[in-house]
Formats: sequence, C-alpha cells, structure tokens
Amino acid sequence: MKTIKYVSPKIGPKARRLMARDQKTMFSAHTRTREIPLSVDHAQGAWIWDLDGDKFLDFGAGFAVVGTGHCHPAVVKAASDQLKKLIHISGSDFYYESQVKLAEKLIEITPGNFAKRVYFGNSGAEAVEAGLKVARYYTRRPRMISFLGGFHGRTFAGMTMCGSKKAQRAHMGNLVPDVHHIPYPYCYHCVYNETYPQCIRKDYKGVPLLYCLSYLTDVIFERLIDPEDVALILTEPIQGEGGYIIPPPEFLPGLRKICDENGIVLIFDEIQSGLGRTGKWFACDHVGVAPDIILIAKAIASGLPMSATVGKASLMDCAVDKRAWIPGAHGSTFGGNPVVCAAGVASLDIIEAKLIRNAARVGDFLMKGMTEIRNRHQIVGEVRGQGLMIGFELVRDRRTKEPFPKAVSRDGRTIKEVFTGECYKRRLILFGAGFQSIRMSPPLVITRDEAARALRTIEAVVEWIEARI
Repeated sequence: MKTIKYVSPKIGPKARRLMARDQKTMFSAHTRTREIPLSVDHAQGAWIWDLDGDKFLDFGAGFAVVGTGHCHPAVVKAASDQLKKLIHISGSDFYYESQVKLAEKLIEITPGNFAKRVYFGNSGAEAVEAGLKVARYYTRRPRMISFLGGFHGRTFAGMTMCGSKKAQRAHMGNLVPDVHHIPYPYCYHCVYNETYPQCIRKDYKGVPLLYCLSYLTDVIFERLIDPEDVALILTEPIQGEGGYIIPPPEFLPGLRKICDENGIVLIFDEIQSGLGRTGKWFACDHVGVAPDIILIAKAIASGLPMSATVGKASLMDCAVDKRAWIPGAHGSTFGGNPVVCAAGVASLDIIEAKLIRNAARVGDFLMKGMTEIRNRHQIVGEVRGQGLMIGFELVRDRRTKEPFPKAVSRDGRTIKEVFTGECYKRRLILFGAGFQSIRMSPPLVITRDEAARALRTIEAVVEWIEARI
C-alpha cells in the first residue's frame, strides 16, 4: 500500500493561542488528537462554532452526550430556574423535588417490570463502580466477568472491567482482583472463526446459545471458575468505544438465562447506547431483555455531569431485602445535584416527546446511505448500527477484510486519524472507535438534511483516501 500524503488540519490564530495556554496548564493523559483541533466558542443544536468563526456539523455530540442538541432552550431554562432556588444540599443526606422526580422518571422508562431503586453519581465510571458494589455486596461473591472490547471508565474498577485498549490499563500495577474477560460477539472479526448464525449449535436451558457464550458455560465455568463464585456479568448491549459493535439478537437473552440459572447479577452498561440513541429508550429494548442493574450517564442531563445506577429494589434497598447494602455503604456529595437533576428531567421529557422517533427515522436514513457508500467503495468493510448509533469499519479490502497498517500516512497517522482529520477539514466532526472504525453519534435533534450533508462529506473522504492508496 502506498503511504498517504496527508496534512493535518490548519489551526486558526485564536485557537492556537488557546491551545498554547492549555498545554501549559492541562494534564497530558487526555485523548485529544491533532486531527480534530476543535476550540469551541459556542454551539447550538447540531452545530458548533470555533473561536475563529468556522462552523461544524457535529456528528459526535460530545461522545453521545448532548442528545437533545447543544444548549436546548428547555434544558437551559430548567437549569437556570433551579439555579435561582437551590444549587446544592447533598442528595445522599437530604430531600428535594428534582432528584425524586428524575428518579421516578428513570424507574418508569428503564426495562423490567419490577420495583427499582436509583443511585445518582457524576459520571459513567461512578455508575459502573456503584453497580459493581451493589452486586458484590448483595451476592457476597468475589468474581466478576466482562468482555473484551468493552469500555467502562478509567477509575480502578472501571479500567479493570475494560477490555478495550492497553493504554487504559498500562503501568497501573495490580488492578481489582477476580475479574475475567471473555470475547464479545464481534461477528465481523470472530475470534473463533465462526460464522453467524451457523455458530449457534446448541442451547442453554432451552435458549439458543452463541458459540462465544458456550465458551463461557462449557469452558470458563467448567475449567476455571465455579459460577457460584460469580457476582456479576457486565456488558454493553452495543459496544461503544470498542467499535460500535452490534451483537446478534441471541446474545442478551443467552446472558440473561446464564445469569438466572446461576444466581448472577446481570448489569447492562447503557451509558452510551441509552436514552433514545438507538431509536428506543435503551438498546436492550430491541431484544426485550431486562438486566438486574442498568447503568446510565452521558445524555441524561444534556451535558451536565450526571450518572444513574438503576437496579432491582431487592438489590439496592435493605428494607426490601436484608442482603442489600446498608446506610453508609455508598453515597456521593455531588450526585443528584438539584440543578443537574432539573436539567435531567427536562432532557428526558424532550427525548420522549419526539427525539426517540427522530433517532429511529434519521438513523434508518443514515444506515441506508452508509450501506450504499459501502457498496460503492472497497475501504468501507462493514456498516452496523441502530438508530443514531452507527459505526463503519475501514479496511484495505472489503472482500478479504484486510486491515490498514497501524500507520498509513507519511507522518505516522492511523487510518482513523486521517479519516477524521479529512472530515474536520470539511467541517464535519466525527470520532473513531475501536481500532479502525468510525462512529456516528450525532445529537438526536439531527435532521434528514443534516444527515444527508454528513453522508456527502463521508463519501468525499472515502473517495479521497481511495485515490491515494
């Protein structure tokens, strides 16, 4: 393959000055890239304006956070009104309307026809930590299972559960013990060289079992781990950071059955896939499977920091089941902040009113458009997604699925960096995912015309790359 002659995007003078100040003050472990040197002045809806006056179509939504769009007027008003009444009092210790109202709404919309309880934190990683603590406290079991390719945050427990990239765990020494990773059903690159649906050759207690899950039941549970020692299984119904991987529909029902048969708590990390992004409230709703605990963050308050851990009341309330954690076992000073809760209530109302339907409708349009682009070009290997959570994988050859080398440009850039950089030059914000995939996660307010504009830009970049390799 020829090396691509690629030049990183130009940086305007105002942005350059801010970036120089930032470099002298901010930490270096961030995930910024030279190929998306975005220095923001303001944003509205699905559009961002940088400090030098350039306007960008946002197909990243701050990593799937601003579901209602940037600075939605109703969210701004709800937060502003609450700011005038009460900013903070600590929801773990006292009572106020916005926290209870948001919890009631989350109990209503989350899957599962059973009593639930809610814990509020400040980030997705905090929701993960809380979910793990709930399960281990209740079961008194030590072992935890998660999946290769999964991403669950960068706290010690979060990064231990991750199976995404080595940079997220490197040089940290001993992590949380008794965590075991198994392959996720990434059918485009199956680690077992199986083919779906032919890989379903047996069932588990009457439920069809994917080959990758039979590895858990027939190998892990027979040779390495007694399932009676397993507290929880944590998974993303759609892997986000791992590449926007959509598992077969048998995956979540199979996990549900395995957990039910062995007294294991099933936790779904819907931090990125939840709250309308897939065209339903939650990705697991597409297959009708309810977890014991569901983890929510990102879009919950349209950009204000918040997360929620929603679980069965029997797991989270010792007044319901004495095995659940007791007062003082967990809490948060800032979790459930009154202002953020008010923004959360407004956000869920907006999403429910029309954005779930919009995500399904515009998502179908984007999927069809990306499939047509794939059919016209060799470097788009697979298009996958639900609603407005869409990924496409870049390959050297669609027939063989041969990946690009790690460095494709003369200055050592990856294919993801080159692709997102060329999109940025054309005023489209897109992020990478996995090793060679691109994610599309625009605000749920995106219109069909804006989606069509993004598709034209994406195809222009595909053509630009193909002309140079």
